[in-house]
Amino acid sequence: MQDEHRRAIQNNFASLVEQTDLDHMVSALYEKGVFSEQMIEPYKDLTKDARSRKRLLYRDITRRGPDAFRNLLDALSDAGYWDLVRDLDPNSSLHTRRTKISAPSTSMSNENDYVSISTEKKKTKPRLDVYKNDSTPIAKDTTDLNMVPQYNVIKSNKFFEDGEDIKLYNTRGHKRGIIVVFSYIEFVNNIETYRKGVDVDCQKLKYLFSEMGFRVISYKNLTRDETVTTLESLKKVIVGVECVFIVVSSHGYERKYSSDTDIRCKDGQLITIYEIIDYFNNKNFPALHGIPKVFIFQLCRGSNVEYIDGPIRFVSPDDPNPPAERDGNPTTDTGRFSQDTPRTPLNKRNRLFSDILIAHSTLPGNVSYRDPEEGSWYIQTLCEVFAARAHDCHVDKLFTLVDKHLHERFHIQTSSVDKWGFNKRLYLHPGLYQD
Repeated sequence: MQDEHRRAIQNNFASLVEQTDLDHMVSALYEKGVFSEQMIEPYKDLTKDARSRKRLLYRDITRRGPDAFRNLLDALSDAGYWDLVRDLDPNSSLHTRRTKISAPSTSMSNENDYVSISTEKKKTKPRLDVYKNDSTPIAKDTTDLNMVPQYNVIKSNKFFEDGEDIKLYNTRGHKRGIIVVFSYIEFVNNIETYRKGVDVDCQKLKYLFSEMGFRVISYKNLTRDETVTTLESLKKVIVGVECVFIVVSSHGYERKYSSDTDIRCKDGQLITIYEIIDYFNNKNFPALHGIPKVFIFQLCRGSNVEYIDGPIRFVSPDDPNPPAERDGNPTTDTGRFSQDTPRTPLNKRNRLFSDILIAHSTLPGNVSYRDPEEGSWYIQTLCEVFAARAHDCHVDKLFTLVDKHLHERFHIQTSSVDKWGFNKRLYLHPGLYQD
């Protein structure tokens, strides 16, 4: 490997470790001939944590010959890590692609002006399963991880200004934001069904937010302990950004007598929505006080199915005729918040939660649908609406349009939004920066 390529990997080592999925990168580099079957054994050693194995992988690749760097770039590009490709290779054609589509659109847009991703042609490339000896069953999936969504993210041509009563969050700099995606697709011992189509959601989200100027970090199939460790480590990763998006996609379960929802991790253990949000409150993550934080949860929140052409029915896991796959079944538990009497003087207190918007793919008690080929209904709609309207709509309105188009297209699913001290307007200003 050339010295300049080795230095590029070393300079971006932390980003490679934090942002990439180990299973996919090992499989892709094996297929491209960078590593032999014997050489990938250390990366499958489950006695070591995933981060340590990724560090070993990217150290080893710097010693894998003159073609290893090109194959690494190809593998990253195939997986949708376009920001990493740009950082590693200043001559990448992805720089040209971003520049080419960043010119402001001169056409007028409206609420129906969006392009359906589902109309685009996709190709399927078989993927070698190099983890066939893992104790975790690997489901067969024809999802094309190399598919780049072919839809145009319209760029802003002006900055919006503060209103008289409602101010704006600052989103004019080059560190526009970061999106962290947690996706749980397969589960140990098949305790839950394999969530086919979630990889499509991830690809769409990576493409959308990368084109809007966000740094993209993606984690897949973490255990509960790995999820908690990752959430804690984000304090070192999310630095100096103007806004934060957190996306969580898994099977979800209703918590009786609570507005919270349980989320299934890879090892079968549960983490709740409120537990995740807690890591970003003003006490646990003070650096994000005043920074807008948008949480998107793609998961079921119960088992009710919404219809108005007959009584609402309860759907069992064995229902032979569901309209699409669902992301969970109900469970019961109690609430979480305890009440402590404040002891600090009023003028020295500040609220624990602020600048938080929480977007749910469905209502409490209801299912959330997912197409095995096109991805979840909600993420499909969200990506299309954000691509078409983020240049001229604030985030509140964007989620209103998402629900509008979700109803028009799929009819039976209702999304919802909660705001916790989210008292300013958030414009994402895609493609527009102030020096």
